[in-house]
Amino acid sequence: MRWRYDAGTKALRVHVAPVVWANADILDVPDQPAASDVAEGFWISRPWTGSEACPTTPDTAAPGGTDAVTLPGQTLAIAQFFDGDGARQSRRDGKPYEAVVRMTPDGVQAEQGFQAHITGRIANIPGHGPISCRQPAGAEQRPICIVAVTMDEVAVDNPLTGNTLATWNVASAGTADR
Repeated sequence: MRWRYDAGTKALRVHVAPVVWANADILDVPDQPAASDVAEGFWISRPWTGSEACPTTPDTAAPGGTDAVTLPGQTLAIAQFFDGDGARQSRRDGKPYEAVVRMTPDGVQAEQGFQAHITGRIANIPGHGPISCRQPAGAEQRPICIVAVTMDEVAVDNPLTGNTLATWNVASAGTADR
């Protein structure tokens, strides 16, 4: 997600780009149906916390003599799966959700940034269940997981003010409602 505020025009521009994956890139499903070819969605930046803010208490120290198993990059995504024969109405092909919101400089209040808010329901990965995880580096690696969803709405919220800046109805043409 990117955003930029232009004080001269009093315009806040937000840009939220979904990731487009070929199913072979994200799934570890040996008998993948040929018709299910693409998934679009978002990585969750901090899947281990319910807050976008840094924790106020220090982390507890790991026991001596242990090395943390870390993985560069993302580890949890939500995605909507599309098959080659299905409806493509809500498919964006990587086209970002974009909006221009007119507001005064003191109305922006972007000290905590902005958040993407996705509304929908859990779905099934074609030929699989709702969640698929893989560990390409072995069992000691933190898993990379994807959760299948059907997205109904994508919105951009300001966590500081609680205001919704823009909303897109994904099931329709994907244009900004606000």
